[in-house]
Formats: sequence, C-alpha cells, structure tokens
Amino acid sequence: MHQLQTRIDHESRHSSYHADDELQNPSEDTPLLRRFPRVNDTTNVITAMIVSMMILVLLSGLAIGVYLLVLQSDADNMLPPIEMPLFVARSQWDESSPTPSEEPINQFKAKSVVIEQTDTGQCQGKNACIQLMKSMQANLDDNKTLPYNFAISTDGFIYECLGWEQPSPLYPELYGLVIAFIGNYTVVKPSSSQLESAYNLITVSLANDYLERDFIFTSKNDTTLVVSYLKKALTDLSRSKLQRRSLLMPKIYMFKSAKYNFN
Repeated sequence: MHQLQTRIDHESRHSSYHADDELQNPSEDTPLLRRFPRVNDTTNVITAMIVSMMILVLLSGLAIGVYLLVLQSDADNMLPPIEMPLFVARSQWDESSPTPSEEPINQFKAKSVVIEQTDTGQCQGKNACIQLMKSMQANLDDNKTLPYNFAISTDGFIYECLGWEQPSPLYPELYGLVIAFIGNYTVVKPSSSQLESAYNLITVSLANDYLERDFIFTSKNDTTLVVSYLKKALTDLSRSKLQRRSLLMPKIYMFKSAKYNFN
C-alpha cells in the first residue's frame, strides 16, 4: 500500500511539474491527454463583457446606417420648391373665368404630360400674349375655354387655362396635363425660356402631387416637339439627381396628335 501511494504521488508530481518534459520526451507513463490549467471565472466574465460590447457596437453601427439610409430616402422623395415668377393666372387674361373661391379646389392627379402647340403665331411680352390668348378664346364656342392646362409663350410666361383643376379634353384617354407652346413648331424649335417653364411646371406638379411619378411623357412627332428632343432638353435642365431621375423615368408614348384648329 505504501508503494502504491508513493507511485501515485510520484505521478502527480511528475505530471504537475514535468509536463513540458513529458511532451518532449514521452514515455509509457506520459498521459495521452494533457492536463490544462483551470480557467479563472473572472477571465470568463471579462471575455463575455468584451464580446458583448463588440456586438453592441456592431449593432449600433448597423442601426445608424439604416437610419441614415432612411433619411437619404426621405430626402430623395422631397422635391425642392420651385418658384414661377412668370405665372399668369387665368383671371388675369380670361374675363369669363370662374370667380376665385375661398374653398379649396379639388385638383386632379395627371397620369401623363402632353406637350402641344397652339398652331398660332408666337408672342412675346405679357400684354401682347394676353391679347393673343383672348383672341384664341374668342374663337371658341360660348362657355368654353382653351383646351390646355397651361400655355407657354416664347419668353417663358406661363398662362393658366384649365390649370390643375381638370384634365384636358384633348386626349381624355391619357388623363394628362397638357402644356401648349404658343406658336407653330413644325420647323422652329421652342425657345430655352419655354423649355425652362415647362420643366418648372412638371417639377411643381410632381412636388405638389398633381402628377404621377411614373407619368407618361407624350408629344407630337410631326413637329419639332418630338419626345427624344424634349426629353433631353428637359432633363438637361435638372437641378438635382432626384429631378433628373424623375424626368428620366417616364415611359415614352409616341403618337401623331390631331391639331386643334382655331377658326
């Protein structure tokens, strides 16, 4: 019994103090599994805290990233306000226009933008264009108004006709916002001022939710007002990445529109 106890003590001491020697010079008495030192509980707690803090920092960074993406998305969906100093209300040129009411007016939401021409002479200057607008209006039947939502003169003045209150009767199937350039553009191209005002009208319509964001962009292909030219001209006027993207999104709908003849 004494010899056995002595051998056990010897093996214990041998394993505790000569582990490295056993690994370098193994023998029959060398245990197959090395005895690892016992890990302190305090070390486990510290390691767990460090890992938890790293996970918390990672999740915080992910949350901040998502928040910034949401802010960027909201900013992209907001169009900056566009002022139209050259805007002429219908009441300023059409004496038969309805009396302005204090009650809110119901606006329609257009699904397309139609670029037309009036097939008349051009005009410059507010007074001259108002006279031309009155002349066009006088050639219509009683109780009728010009079948455009807006008309734009060569110098960029925007004359309200139907406005945003109702779609134009010219192309009811398109449920569109009809913007007419005053003049005939079979040969001559519209002026830069007209293009700028048309761009402002489209931007304001989008900003005020008067126009679908995936609107159809239409024009006449029997004049200089072809879609490819107008689309490039309008997108070149873009003030920001969002506005450029919004004007590039519209689908193309080429058609040969019937001319609206004034007697």
